[in-house]
Amino acid sequence: MIALETILLPTDGSECSRKALTYALSFAQRFGAQIVALHVIERRWEEQTQRSSGELRPEVIREAQERHAEEVRQILAEVGNAGAKVNVVVETRVMTGTPVEQIVRMAQTFPVDLIIMGTHGRTGISHVFLGSVAERVVRYAPCPVLTVRLKGQEFIAP
Repeated sequence: MIALETILLPTDGSECSRKALTYALSFAQRFGAQIVALHVIERRWEEQTQRSSGELRPEVIREAQERHAEEVRQILAEVGNAGAKVNVVVETRVMTGTPVEQIVRMAQTFPVDLIIMGTHGRTGISHVFLGSVAERVVRYAPCPVLTVRLKGQEFIAP
């Protein structure tokens, strides 16, 4: 039998990552696993904010960063609250960098048995040029990856 103790759930607050959360909760309940919810703050966002600093007043930049930090807190609180409702332990983490690199790094350094993630996040058209985050995580992750589509046949656990 395969042991499933820790599930990594990369989340960006998108509808697709919320659907992945339902899968992660179902697996965690079924196998008695914990969930590590990871939000990656993309370096691009930080770099854009810093580059604009010459054009924007420091208080405007600080306000944008504070709004973004609050959004991240809300996303992770939503995951934590969902876990608490069904008695699943949820640990939250925030990392800065490239999502693929940070997700794979977390899976390599933390004892992760399974990654459950949505196929589409908030990034829009950029995946056409760069390849999707989910696709690259599947390629480089050191453990199995379950990708969840927003639309399609639902998985129903017995």
